[in-house]
Amino acid sequence: ARVIVALLALVQCMRLTQSENILAVFSYTFSTPYLVAIPYIKALTRNGHNVTVISSVDFLPDIKDVRHIRVAALDLIIEHIMNTDYSDCLSNKWKESSVSSRFHYNISKGILSDSRVQSLLKDKSEHFDMVVLEPTHSDALIGFAEHFDASLVGLSTFGSSWLTDQLAGNSAPSVYRPIQPMGYSHGDSLLDKWNNWIYIVEEWMIDRLVMLPSQQELFTRYFHLPPSRLFERRSTYSLMMINQHFSLGRVRSNVPNVIEVAGMHMAEPSIPLEPELLDFANGAEHGVIYFSMGMEILNRWLPKNMEQKMLQTFAQLKQRVIWKHEMHTLLNKSDNVYLSTMASQRALLAHPNLKLFITHGGLLSIIEAVHSGVPMLGMPIYFDQFDNVERMRKAGAARKLDVNTVTVEQLMYNIKELLQNPIYAAKAKELSRRFRDQPSTPLEKAVWWTEYVLRHKGAPHMRMAEEDMGFVPYYRLNIFSVLLGRIAFSAFVILIATVIGVNFFLKRFQR
Repeated sequence: ARVIVALLALVQCMRLTQSENILAVFSYTFSTPYLVAIPYIKALTRNGHNVTVISSVDFLPDIKDVRHIRVAALDLIIEHIMNTDYSDCLSNKWKESSVSSRFHYNISKGILSDSRVQSLLKDKSEHFDMVVLEPTHSDALIGFAEHFDASLVGLSTFGSSWLTDQLAGNSAPSVYRPIQPMGYSHGDSLLDKWNNWIYIVEEWMIDRLVMLPSQQELFTRYFHLPPSRLFERRSTYSLMMINQHFSLGRVRSNVPNVIEVAGMHMAEPSIPLEPELLDFANGAEHGVIYFSMGMEILNRWLPKNMEQKMLQTFAQLKQRVIWKHEMHTLLNKSDNVYLSTMASQRALLAHPNLKLFITHGGLLSIIEAVHSGVPMLGMPIYFDQFDNVERMRKAGAARKLDVNTVTVEQLMYNIKELLQNPIYAAKAKELSRRFRDQPSTPLEKAVWWTEYVLRHKGAPHMRMAEEDMGFVPYYRLNIFSVLLGRIAFSAFVILIATVIGVNFFLKRFQR
């Protein structure tokens, strides 16, 4: 018995010596990204790490053994967004970028100016070994890693883009995709690729000329560091976890410090369906269609008359329809439609009677539908939704419609095609098998690599050196520059000799 007690004590001591201090700064103003962060934070605390989380007040519940610093300003920002109409900005990249720049500036400023955050920064006894951030457009918050001399880790809940690749040191242009896919071509022709390159160059300019200056101003103001230090620290991410997986339709040439963790949020148990809704789904003789435009998109933001078009379409179907809607009743709603303000999406997608998911194409929705093997009808609205739906369409598990021009006839045709053509259900099941077939869960992978970085003091050996992946050496343009330089020098010498020779003979001829 004494031996067992001694061994348990030894194990506990070893665990304590391996525990590290981790600061997670979650600048999210919507609830969806927190679904990814919650199981990750819980797993880190279960492994004995001391975790401090800076987050909004309402969207992240208290987590046992976690020190929470709540920033009320984040909740005020989302309240303002929910009461503002941004529809005129979504079709113009520069307008959207201007709005996005102010949005991210207010988020970073709200966090850095918070009194409890300032107390944390001023407390000389505080120490952190690692800082975890959402990497896109929150550059001022990189100052936390610099201030505490901590390893920097990115948790990209929205997947990847050229910017997350660049921050991770994954600089090969062949893997890039835009941040805002509105107008981005998915074709493979030379013209498509050229237009996309121009598109991404525009985004690079927006990042440099619109986004970064305001973040740089906050960085220098609150951390009292020179602007150059932000650019240096920006390129030191030890680990970049992206909410993506190659089985979802996009193979990437990742460098070692980019880890795919799509589905990490599914480590949390799903919420059971309410009894009335469960009875409605169980009694669907011809199956169930689930229609949801996500947790954050209100139906009043959708294009005019779209609601009536959906009601007209659903009334003609023999299937039952469950519609995620903020209202409890709608005029002209048919009996086969059930309105739910917040149905358990994962539980619905896993229901045996569910035949089709009509979705906006949010990343978590796509992952959950793939996990359950459900065909999709995508109607993307903004940000990564276009790319998400396009990948599912190319994989054969979805069809796509334009939310701004959709008609009742188009809806009926696409819904019937997805329900009656068995190829879509077969492709969805195939995607599900591929996605589920992994050697470890996404959460286990995320925690293991996080602790790997902690064990190896930032693991700088995982990061590709910039000089190895720059544009010129990546494409071996230095060889061509030497070759062309020699040719140009030889041509220059020949040209000079020719001019001198011609002048000499002209002078002789004139004499």
